[in-house]
Amino acid sequence: MTKKTISMLAGCCLVLGVWSSSRTWAQEASLQRKLIGKWTNQNETKGPATINITSIDSGTGQLKGKYSAPSGTAAGNEFDIVGWVSSGAPVANRDNVIVISFSVSLNTYGSIATWTGFVKENKIIASSSNVRSNTGYEWDHITATYDVWTKNP
Repeated sequence: MTKKTISMLAGCCLVLGVWSSSRTWAQEASLQRKLIGKWTNQNETKGPATINITSIDSGTGQLKGKYSAPSGTAAGNEFDIVGWVSSGAPVANRDNVIVISFSVSLNTYGSIATWTGFVKENKIIASSSNVRSNTGYEWDHITATYDVWTKNP
């Protein structure tokens, strides 16, 4: 190969690399903008729970933040949340969402709560389960429900 051909190939690779990384950065910035911040889950029986998503790792999709319990002895206390976000490139004629999952260990109370769902239109729509170490019955250790978290302005 000639020096001119090698230089052109190197230049093309550089341009593609910069374009690719800026595209990834733009997608990452959009994901951060959509998810980082406070979210409220208005539960009619317990009152509003809140999560504050504080970071999302661009390499792994791991999210971190804080959970504030709505009621009971844990009310007003903050607990760490950890979880994951994932998204794929939109496919024509398909509904495309950001997939999310996060958990909180209410370690001082013997309870773990988990939410798994998707983000769409400033809402996290998720199935949730709560596992408790102490209950009145064997069948009552796991509860499951459906929650909608709304992003606070």
